[in-house]
Amino acid sequence: MKAVLASLPRGKTLPTPVWARRHRTLVWLVWAHAVALPLFGLTRGYGLDHVLIDGLPIAFFAGLAALPVGSKRFRASAVSMGLLTSSAILVHLWGGQIEAHFHFFVMVTILATYEEWLPYLIAVSYVVVHHGSVGVLESHSAYSHQAAYDNPWKWAAIHGAFIVALCIANVVGWRMNEDLRDDLRVNEERFRSAFEDAPIGMAIVDSAGSFARVNRSFSATTGYPMEALLGMKMVELVPQDAREEYRQTWSEKDRGELERRFVRADGSMGWGLWQRTTASDGQFLLQCLDISERKHAEQQLELAARADALTGIPNRTRFVELLHETIAIWAPLDRQVAVLFLDLDDFKVINDSLGHGAGDRLLAETARRLERVLRPGDSLARFGGDEFTICLGDIGDADHALRITERLLGVLRPPFVLDGERRYLTASVGLTLTGCPDADPEELLRDADAAMYRAKELGKARCEVFDESMRQRAVERLELETSLRGALEREELRLVYQPKVQLNGERIVGVEALLRWDHPVHGTIPPMKFIPLAEQSGLIVPIGAWVVEEACRTAARWQREFERDDLIIAVNLSPRQLGSTELVDTVRNAIHDNGLAPSTLCLEVTESALMADIAAARETLHALKELGVMLAVDDFGVGHASLKQLKQLLPVDILKIDKSFVDGLTTDIEDRAIIEAVIILAGSLGLDTVAEGVEDAGQADALRDLHCRLAQGYHFSRPVTPDAISALLDAELTPGPGSIDAARVDGDVTL
Repeated sequence: MKAVLASLPRGKTLPTPVWARRHRTLVWLVWAHAVALPLFGLTRGYGLDHVLIDGLPIAFFAGLAALPVGSKRFRASAVSMGLLTSSAILVHLWGGQIEAHFHFFVMVTILATYEEWLPYLIAVSYVVVHHGSVGVLESHSAYSHQAAYDNPWKWAAIHGAFIVALCIANVVGWRMNEDLRDDLRVNEERFRSAFEDAPIGMAIVDSAGSFARVNRSFSATTGYPMEALLGMKMVELVPQDAREEYRQTWSEKDRGELERRFVRADGSMGWGLWQRTTASDGQFLLQCLDISERKHAEQQLELAARADALTGIPNRTRFVELLHETIAIWAPLDRQVAVLFLDLDDFKVINDSLGHGAGDRLLAETARRLERVLRPGDSLARFGGDEFTICLGDIGDADHALRITERLLGVLRPPFVLDGERRYLTASVGLTLTGCPDADPEELLRDADAAMYRAKELGKARCEVFDESMRQRAVERLELETSLRGALEREELRLVYQPKVQLNGERIVGVEALLRWDHPVHGTIPPMKFIPLAEQSGLIVPIGAWVVEEACRTAARWQREFERDDLIIAVNLSPRQLGSTELVDTVRNAIHDNGLAPSTLCLEVTESALMADIAAARETLHALKELGVMLAVDDFGVGHASLKQLKQLLPVDILKIDKSFVDGLTTDIEDRAIIEAVIILAGSLGLDTVAEGVEDAGQADALRDLHCRLAQGYHFSRPVTPDAISALLDAELTPGPGSIDAARVDGDVTL
């Protein structure tokens, strides 16, 4: 029984708007019967008073059903009574014809649309009671055949059975409708929950483009309250400059995901990933994923890709684009475009002495100063490190560009204050010009870079204008650097040696190893031409390691062969080597592997290299000194160091007096005084001195008079091969004139 009851419809499940709509229709149907049946009765020959009385109860029930008061069940029951009464009147007016009874079936079916038990049961009961009672009291008003006249209740039951069968069909349909609505309600709840609680913005837009429904996420994304969004046109969220694109975009249905801007309630701009799904009723579901943060991150990345992070000015990539644009503007107008390549002089000293933080602040301030004097339309970029590039448009000639360049360099002359100290800065600038619309920015940068290197070579703190000779030098330099990379493997590098002599007796006490490069095409390349290349490219580190190893090996052979355990071999170290973490291990291995006494190896470092980063130099030189080697300061006197600084801060043993002072020894009183002072001060500090570049006997005699102990130069010997040094050392073993004197007479030791 419970199962049967559970299978029956529950009733009263119609949504109120649907019930009201059906009720209005059925009320009009009752009124229609109240009018139509009296008219039908007149056609059947009944009198006016008769048909009016027949229509009166129908109108009464129609009036009750139309009342705005009363429950839905009461009004539905009034409709049920009105329609069933209409069926009874029709059967009566038609004389009980069997066809008239079909009206009962139709009305019962119509009343099932209420999907409510009370009006429906009233209808079924009405049919049975009517057929039975009227069949007894007035058979001709209910039936049209004799069998029904004789047994009206039997035929009432028969008609009732048909009604029951009809009811079963109606109830099944009714229950199916309820189940369908239940499913729809569940789906609606699911949709509502998914819609309302969705993490992305969702809105239903009607065919007119207005928001019919929105969720909380959509409200939060746009910044508008949900109430304000309802009824708002979707186009109101579109920026003014994008509305035409909006119309084109949404003119086609369901174009997939689109990234579009939108205007928030506060006027700010956001980015959304929009997707539209069109429904059959012309409305569409709009989904919006807020991608503003992602877009902002993309913009920041794009900015970072086109701007320098430290200074905020354009980087190389953006500068090339700006240069393209500037050429396109001015070249067609017969005006030139100038490209400046600016490199800060000795910037490494700032980084090494004050730290990279101070160096970064200096670069940022340099960019700000340069920006302040740029003309409108000119461009500044940081090319990398301490290099800046500048693009100047609307240039008449080279003099015009040079005047602007001078103004730019002028803003760098005032001191920079770093960590409370005043620092002065200069820059070397390369300049190139073009008036060709098809000029290649990369080639212009290359030419300006070549001119900048020329400015460095000519003494720094100046500007050089590019010419073809610079390009040729740059090409040669590149070719040399490329060849130098394989010179060690091809055994093109060799060492020559220049003796160091004791001025009293001119006995050889040591030799200095000097590097030479025998190029297969260009012949012997001077050290001043390839050593700077090796230094800049970093090749000096492996080449320098080879020099130390080869010099130690050769010196050890001489010491054994000529029993000269006191023979000192001197090797020059470059600034790049001095900063290498491998230097100490390289020297240690060379000494150990060749069996050379550490005290017979002298490592020479220029004064400028030492003073560039005195703290780092001190650390490296102390580590070398712990190995037992000797240390010498080369080219002393051309830098800014004092003897006291060198002695207190650095563990040096020897000072080498620069050739520039020795050249004026016999002709310039000041040079002689400087050399004398250096020798006296060095002696008082326990340092030995070596005079470089001695070229004649007068200079040698003058040095003896000043009590300089050691010297080297062409007067004694040019740099010579290892075999020539062997000959000199062998000559010292033979009684007679000193080896240097003998070699000078024979002339067999020069290159």
